[in-house]
Amino acid sequence: MPFYKTIRFFLFSLLWFNVAFSQNFPGKNYTAANELPNNAVRSLLVDSNNILWIGTDNGVVKKENDVFKYFFEEDGLALNSCWAIAEDKNKKLWFGSYGEGISVYDGFKFRVLSEKHGLVHNQVTKLFSKGNYMYVGTSNGVSRIDINTFKIDSWSIPAEEELFRITGFFEYKRKVYLASYKAGIYKFTEEKNNTQLVKLNAHKNIYAVFKDKDSIYSSNQGFFTKNNLADYVNGKDTLSADKAGTSIIWDYVKTKDDQVFAAAWGIYDTNGGIYEIQDDAFMSRASEFNIPSKEVISLAYDPDFEKLYAGTRDAGLFEIALKPQIKFHEIEEKNVLGFARTDGTSAVLMNDAIILKNAENEHRLGLSQLKQWQENYVRNTNIPLPKHADDFYELDYTTRAADISFYDIKVSGNVFWINTNIGVFAIKASGELKHYLPVHSEEINFTPDGHLIETNPYGGVRVYSDLDALDYIHYNQEDPQTPTMVVNSLQKDDKTYFLSVFSGLYVWKKNDFHSYLQNGIWGEKKLRHISTFGKDLAISNEFGDVFIVNDNNSFELLKKIPRAKIQGNTISFLKEYRGNLLIGTEKGLSLYNEDRYIFIDEEQGLQQPLLSAEVNKNILTIGSKDGFYNIDLDAISDTNALVKSIEIKEVFTNNAKFPSGQYIDKEDIRLPYNENTVLLKFSTNAHPYPHKLKYQYRLNASENWSLPTSKPEIFLPFLPSNDYEVDVKVLDQSTGLNYTDSLVKLSILPPYWQTWWFIALIISSILLAVYVFYKFQINQARRFEAQKRLIQKRFEETKMEALLAQMNPHFIFNAMNSIQNYIMDSDIDNASVFLGDFAKLIRLNLDHCTKPSILLVEEIEYLQSYIRVENTRFNNNIKVVMEIDPRIDTYEVEIPTMLLQSFVENVFVHAFPASIQNPTLKISFNLLTENILQCKIEDNGAGFSENSGNKLHKSRGVSLVKERLALLGYDVEETIQINSEKNKGTSVIINLKI
Repeated sequence: MPFYKTIRFFLFSLLWFNVAFSQNFPGKNYTAANELPNNAVRSLLVDSNNILWIGTDNGVVKKENDVFKYFFEEDGLALNSCWAIAEDKNKKLWFGSYGEGISVYDGFKFRVLSEKHGLVHNQVTKLFSKGNYMYVGTSNGVSRIDINTFKIDSWSIPAEEELFRITGFFEYKRKVYLASYKAGIYKFTEEKNNTQLVKLNAHKNIYAVFKDKDSIYSSNQGFFTKNNLADYVNGKDTLSADKAGTSIIWDYVKTKDDQVFAAAWGIYDTNGGIYEIQDDAFMSRASEFNIPSKEVISLAYDPDFEKLYAGTRDAGLFEIALKPQIKFHEIEEKNVLGFARTDGTSAVLMNDAIILKNAENEHRLGLSQLKQWQENYVRNTNIPLPKHADDFYELDYTTRAADISFYDIKVSGNVFWINTNIGVFAIKASGELKHYLPVHSEEINFTPDGHLIETNPYGGVRVYSDLDALDYIHYNQEDPQTPTMVVNSLQKDDKTYFLSVFSGLYVWKKNDFHSYLQNGIWGEKKLRHISTFGKDLAISNEFGDVFIVNDNNSFELLKKIPRAKIQGNTISFLKEYRGNLLIGTEKGLSLYNEDRYIFIDEEQGLQQPLLSAEVNKNILTIGSKDGFYNIDLDAISDTNALVKSIEIKEVFTNNAKFPSGQYIDKEDIRLPYNENTVLLKFSTNAHPYPHKLKYQYRLNASENWSLPTSKPEIFLPFLPSNDYEVDVKVLDQSTGLNYTDSLVKLSILPPYWQTWWFIALIISSILLAVYVFYKFQINQARRFEAQKRLIQKRFEETKMEALLAQMNPHFIFNAMNSIQNYIMDSDIDNASVFLGDFAKLIRLNLDHCTKPSILLVEEIEYLQSYIRVENTRFNNNIKVVMEIDPRIDTYEVEIPTMLLQSFVENVFVHAFPASIQNPTLKISFNLLTENILQCKIEDNGAGFSENSGNKLHKSRGVSLVKERLALLGYDVEETIQINSEKNKGTSVIINLKI
């Protein structure tokens, strides 16, 4: 077999040892006590995605990267008892139950096909996929189902024939054949689009068939046959010839290396198990595969990962690695403690012997031989035996051979040096004793020129110059430069290093010891292991940290590998290989190289304890209990990336499963705001060591990665509303490589009150409300202003009426004075005329005083009436001139009521004293612009100067006019202009809006 061929390349072949041995293949056993729902595994299939499907007597199990998922009747399975599994070209899974027909699984749901749909029988025994059809073998007939339309065609045999129980299918020359238990071999034929089932022979008691190239294996009761396929399908009866085997074979598989394995169960015999068929040999592999069951009934093979799966009727499922990275060679009840090698001889140190092997000879030196050498030395030596008084660790010479303990094995001067609890032995490659030293030392080494260095925890250190005479130089333990409590050592170039568990690093150079701690070179104290690492040194401490140092010219600490980055806390050994630092711990083996960490443990077959290690060429040999491991370091360190894809498997929101059909093949999962607790379950592509995978995630590219976890799932509680692109980084410890990919785009939708449209609606509503309120306020303000204006207008009108009312008494008072003067002068005629004019003026005044404005013609009429009354008082001596701009339509233009009367009155009252000759009053109306009317009142009277009292300005009537104009909105200073000059007259100009 191939593994026998490869053993020759291992450093320590099992042929070395005169003991029984075998190579064990790493494997696992899954039972009803852990992962399986039932121990009876009836059917197995590795599908196109390297997923293992397990059919049991109580449900179907999907094993994907060591994650188990279970399917039962409540999930849609036709029946929990599953006897056959197949995959069609559409990658749908077909499960045959023994009692309720077929269950077809598309990855989301099941579809059941049974007798009521046309299936020939509900007890399904075998399934076979070819092209667009699935062939279904049952306990009494065969059916063919179109995998696209699920149309069913069925065939059975006449009732007088024996039970038509199908036990296997095979294909030959593009035709499908079937084997039955009692009814013989049949072939499907096509004639005129009519498929018929044709019987070829009447072979009996066929339990299984398996086609291998141009041959076919046929299983019978207690034996199997291997026949030429052409003869077999042509009906030639060859079952009686070339019978082999001793049991009933229920299933076969063939590997890439053309190994054929058989699952056997003898029913009533105890000759079943797992077998390999080589030519006609039927060889049990139960021991190597560690399968104790005698009832193996189903097999499957994973060609990508070289794994064999064996289902049993009583012990569950067994998984076997046929091409393991790590090969364990068993040596029963022997612990391998160390390895060493001279120019032509290799040595292995076991708990009870030393094995020396070269090209010609093999020597086994047992404990009794070592005890005999010690006794011979003690009996014949003339040299005093070392005593405790001389700072030796004194030996107990009564120690029995069975109680001898080995500490280590080293090589110096082409001689093997073994230190034990009964002394140090120097053994030649031939197996002869060269030296025996009656000293007890758990750690020995050599100076660069080959002198033995013996360390003693409490008795200092000795460097021997003559072993036969036990001549040595003793280095006192009190000297701070002397190594104490030494636990490991290394001879490199011109230096020999010693590690102390309490005092750090020491070195022997230039014929003396030096303490790095005492000399202030390196303060690390608790050191445990040392190894070369290229031109540097790798040193571990008691706590599991590893230091890379350079000590060629001057000491330099290059790097510290913290124990957090190393699997395990207690380091067992340090070795190097082509730039890789090999670190053995209580958890497994780590390979470190430029920040690439590869980890190997029991998942690959490396079991504890790791007792010793040695590297030869590309093979790392690790001694352990009951044997040793061989590891191809090139195969491990040069591994390509195994993780190539990540696929989401299940989504849970608020602890409820999210419908699969809504996220498969879709980039975006959109969830409402109240479904924001999310669990994402995912998987990589099929991986041979899924427990070596660690997972990190981040929700967006700008965020940091999460802490690594071993579970392929992400729990995201109470996610805020946002868009997330969930990335996953897979840390593959089996290769030391990383793989990063986007898992899913996840959107947590905001609640409606946080959506843009709702916010826009709220803003719009607020703006609308503000606008409505604003418009309401504006309208209110306008109404208020309108009311205010009406009130103001009415107030002004009332005030003007009041002013006019004030003007009337003022005018009447003056008129009554004039009448009084006429009466006093007994001028009855003038008094009568004056009273007539005065009555008319009073009537006009009464008409106008209630009006805020009057027509210009009315104002002129009123002024003319007033002037007649006033001029009468002056005996009509005042010349009055009235001028009107012809462009003015006096019947259209309106001006404030009685606005000019006060100024005219002032002319009569103040302008014309007796000294004025030819007094003249001129009133003119001119149109300055279309809406500006200029009213001018001029006289040639006494006038007044700026320095004199402005009687006109102080006139009560003028003040009332100005107040009225101000109430009407005029700028009084601009509207009324009064110009006067002493003795030259006065002019009043009023500009009114029309």
